[in-house]
Amino acid sequence: MERRRLKTVIGIAMVLLGLVQAWSFAVQDMWIPTALGVAYGAIGVAFLWTEVYAADETTD
Repeated sequence: MERRRLKTVIGIAMVLLGLVQAWSFAVQDMWIPTALGVAYGAIGVAFLWTEVYAADETTD
């Protein structure tokens, strides 16, 4: 698997895992783990932005 595709898969997995965690704890009214899930999803978005999207712009 090429490096860019692997980084994309990792970033998407981070976002999805963060959303699943946030949702599963939100329905239980546990707000600290919910916030951590949202933070993990945001880190995944930042990872996608820096490692996939921004890396493509510098190579153009």
